[in-house]
Amino acid sequence: MPPSFPLIQRLAILGVIGVAGSVGVREGAAQARPSESQSAAGLVIRGLGFKGNRAYTDEVLVTTIATTASSAFARWGIFRWMGLGEKRQLDELDFRRDVLRLTAYYREGGYLDVRVDTLVKRTAKDVWITFRITEGKPVLVDSFRIQGFEAFAPHTREALLQDLPLEVGDPFDRRAMLATADTLLARLRDVGRPSAGLFRSFTVDRVRRRAVIGFEIVPGPAAVVGTANIHGVIEVDSGVVRRLLVAQPGQPFSQRDLYESQRILYQTELFRFAAVGIDTLRWSPGDTIVPIDVNVSEAKFRRVRAGVGYGTNDCFRGGAGWTARNWFGGGRQLDLSARASKIGVGAPADWGLERGICPELRRDSIGSDLLNYNTTLSLRHPGFFSPFNTQTTALFGERRSEWRVYRREEVGGSFAVRRETPKRIPITATYRLAWGQTTAPAITFCAYFNACTGADIDALRSRGRLATLSAFVRVPRANDPLDPTRGHNYSFEAVWSSRFLGSITSPNSRECSPTWPGTIR
Repeated sequence: MPPSFPLIQRLAILGVIGVAGSVGVREGAAQARPSESQSAAGLVIRGLGFKGNRAYTDEVLVTTIATTASSAFARWGIFRWMGLGEKRQLDELDFRRDVLRLTAYYREGGYLDVRVDTLVKRTAKDVWITFRITEGKPVLVDSFRIQGFEAFAPHTREALLQDLPLEVGDPFDRRAMLATADTLLARLRDVGRPSAGLFRSFTVDRVRRRAVIGFEIVPGPAAVVGTANIHGVIEVDSGVVRRLLVAQPGQPFSQRDLYESQRILYQTELFRFAAVGIDTLRWSPGDTIVPIDVNVSEAKFRRVRAGVGYGTNDCFRGGAGWTARNWFGGGRQLDLSARASKIGVGAPADWGLERGICPELRRDSIGSDLLNYNTTLSLRHPGFFSPFNTQTTALFGERRSEWRVYRREEVGGSFAVRRETPKRIPITATYRLAWGQTTAPAITFCAYFNACTGADIDALRSRGRLATLSAFVRVPRANDPLDPTRGHNYSFEAVWSSRFLGSITSPNSRECSPTWPGTIR
């Protein structure tokens, strides 16, 4: 470079050359990385496992890493030899990062001294990987202080603090700490505090392996439900939607009521989409009146369904149905269904199949090989005096039977009301009235109903009227429906039949129309 060249321009040219050289080196390094992993490219992961893990199962750890094993068929015996199954290849860079992912996952869970190593077995085409984990001793929650609940009654305070994700004595899992904060805020919203806030703090002593956690709750003012804005209704009247909302104007606000309202809207089958939440455009934190926003998208109001099948106990069978939603408005649902079995064996569809593919249904003296059928016309009315109530009226005609045991033919109707309370306790009350006749061998009447004389058997075989009033209650008391750790689930059923309900009795006061296995008794 000539000496007369300005100094500043010389420095600028040298800087450009230096930058170009550094870029060239980095590009060369980037190009060299694929060549380093060329040896791993194409290696099929035949095995992936963990050793030394006690705090977390293999199923949990495998979701935290990017490396995944090939499918079961690609790992086992003859299936692998045949080349079946999905084959997943090793990525060296992701594999190295998986060590860091596992280390970070354990440290987030309170295991600060965790060490993760790998054991890799390679062949020309395959690789087997094992992550060896030394967990170490975790940091434990030494104290957990929650402040701000002084304004609540003792029983409310106890419910708010029950079964929190993180408690004293647990490993200091930061994910569980955040889940605990979210749980407390959700419970505060359920008791009428939508403006609730929470501040959290914690200190960790790595030497003593102890953690101290502090939560400060700001409950905010109590609030009530305001008016609801409904969007998306076209054919369904907005009054139907308002009737199905659990969160009604003037009631204490509860986030659970919004979820319940959304669930009930879905259960009507009138909407393919339903969302119920706070109208944030009309509400600000601190307001004591919470307006509701309801967004729905209507479903198709007509549905046709059909199905066919085969079973050894009833030969060919089939069914069809037609449903009309929002029938004559009001959110009602009209449903017509029909099904038949023993097709091809019994009249009127007798094709002689009992001599071929349905040998279990040979002729007998009581006609249990006849065509079985059921035709039902039902009308369902959601929001029956309450969003939690659903009323169903049905008319039916059917014939059912068990081969060489009984044949029952009847027509009738039923009136049922199902109520599901906010605590998810479904209660169903049903009144059923049917006219029918039972045909069965004498030994069946004697074994099931202790009717062994000719007069009693003739009374039970005669056509009669049977009315029943039944109630069914289910009480779920487990702390988690998917993964319960404590509690119980109870169910109770009671059936009453009497002439005061409409049943007729024989002269010897024995009910003349019995029920059979598969029906309410």
